[in-house]
Amino acid sequence: MWKKSLWMGLLSAIFVAVAILLLIQLKGAHHEVNQSATPTIFIHGYRGTDRSLHGMIRRFDQQYNWATDALTVKVSPTGDISVKGSYDGKQADNPLINVIFADNRATVTQQSLWTKKVMRYLQDHYNVTKFNAVGHSMGGGAWVSYLASYANKPDYPEVQKIVFLAVPFYPEEYVNGDQEVDLINANAIHAKFAKQMEQRLKSTTEIMIIGGNLEDGSNSDGEVNIDSVMYGKELFKNQYVEAHILTGPTAKHSNMHELPLVDQYVAKFLWGFKESTI
Repeated sequence: MWKKSLWMGLLSAIFVAVAILLLIQLKGAHHEVNQSATPTIFIHGYRGTDRSLHGMIRRFDQQYNWATDALTVKVSPTGDISVKGSYDGKQADNPLINVIFADNRATVTQQSLWTKKVMRYLQDHYNVTKFNAVGHSMGGGAWVSYLASYANKPDYPEVQKIVFLAVPFYPEEYVNGDQEVDLINANAIHAKFAKQMEQRLKSTTEIMIIGGNLEDGSNSDGEVNIDSVMYGKELFKNQYVEAHILTGPTAKHSNMHELPLVDQYVAKFLWGFKESTI
């Protein structure tokens, strides 16, 4: 009888071990992505820090092996630039660059000027001539403001693809930091802004918009109204736009860049998945 119990115990142990190994393999199995030397540049949102988007960057690098955490570019309140990391501009390993504003409560206009300075710095020091962009919340506003002024200018790198993550596209939602402003002539401002983007941004630029709706009656992710996020489809009428709305309690504004589904959307859009890799 004890031999039968021993065999049953051994079989149970083997079954558990095999199940654990399978789970580990499944957890570690990810799509492979195409590789290029084009850098992707991240800008955090209002009151963001170096940790805001670094979780996503670290996952792309260490967890999925999709890309390489290359540089962290810090901009001081006076506009001075300091750089940490390694990047030669030649490696086809999907380099990632994290831009950090020390004054993380500055206006979109100020952040746009700093973004301009960073892009010129990357072109002069790292020979960056084209790039992809990711912006979360007001960081997306900084990208929009920068592109509305400097897209297509030969002295600055050319944007290829842009990911707008929980970004308010109604100007009144971020014109004064995180305080919404009631603009009497909002419709006219929206139309003027859209026209400016139409004139500046190339039709070949590809756009991804990801927004959240908690479905709690607020029609928002807790911070940004989903209508403002999806207004981006009107703003970029001349470009290819891919849009996704996440729903439910996990679609929280501050949680948007921590979701595995968002990781999948962003990676597939920026680099493309190779076929039959999992």
